[in-house]
Amino acid sequence: MFYSNSWTKCLIYLIFITSGNSECPKPQVERNQNVVLTNDALLKNDFPEGSEVLFQCTNGYMKAQGSESITCTSGEWSTLELICKKKDCGVPKEMPHLTYEFDKEGTLFGASARAICDKGYQVQGSSYRQCYATGWSGRSRCEVVTCEEPIDIMNGMISEKPDKQFPEYGDVIQYSCDEGYTLIGNISIECEEDGEYSFLPECKDVNDIPLKPTTISASITTSTVPPTIQDVSDIPLKSTSITTSTVPPTIQVSGRHHEIGEHDINAATRNAAAKGSVIGIVIVIVILIVLFVLYFQKRKGSYQTGEDSRRKEELLQFQND
Repeated sequence: MFYSNSWTKCLIYLIFITSGNSECPKPQVERNQNVVLTNDALLKNDFPEGSEVLFQCTNGYMKAQGSESITCTSGEWSTLELICKKKDCGVPKEMPHLTYEFDKEGTLFGASARAICDKGYQVQGSSYRQCYATGWSGRSRCEVVTCEEPIDIMNGMISEKPDKQFPEYGDVIQYSCDEGYTLIGNISIECEEDGEYSFLPECKDVNDIPLKPTTISASITTSTVPPTIQDVSDIPLKSTSITTSTVPPTIQVSGRHHEIGEHDINAATRNAAAKGSVIGIVIVIVILIVLFVLYFQKRKGSYQTGEDSRRKEELLQFQND
């Protein structure tokens, strides 16, 4: 009986001790918490009652608030209170003529930034930079665009250029032509943002330059002087000679390439002469009509004097004696 009670007491005591020293399982965390066990905690396999393990933020994250440790109590772990947030790389260092374009993450861990240079400058180094746990990756800078060494042009030369072998963006090179040649195009070229020059000018012989279309002007002058009649007795009975002066048109042609043929000049002269002849004939006809009317009136006046016919006979007889 004594042995039976002793064994019962021992069994109860062992059960009590075993239940009081229960172990906890290996700690687990959710993936979206951005935390991990420390290396020391990862190396442990047993987590008895009262054990404590530490957590830390994952790569690229840093502690925002809460405790990093949990404790095993009655076979269960306490609640993890550690909260981690993304690291901030901040704005990259400022460089001349350089700006950055950030994505939706801004300057936080995992974000990317595109390097942008001012007009006339180009990126050297990294065109894109990444925000890592240690900061921004790579380096970026902007250098001015340069053009090739300027060349001479045929029948011309470079009259002015920058004092450097390779002109930079915005530099201007001026040209001039040899004697007897004229410059076609702009007098100067400029180094542009793509590293190329604007169109080169040309020097051409002045005799090879086509002239503008020629304007032809023609003038016709007709001079006709009618006779002056002051008295009927001044009218000559014989035919009157009338001179009509027709001045052929003067054709002025300017330039070497007037493109006017001999046929066109002769046709213009014939037209002018025909017009002058018609005008002269019309004037002669008018003058002859006027002369005829005046002469007829004079003859009619000599027969209508109102004298007696018998008196006229006496006068005639007296003259005959």
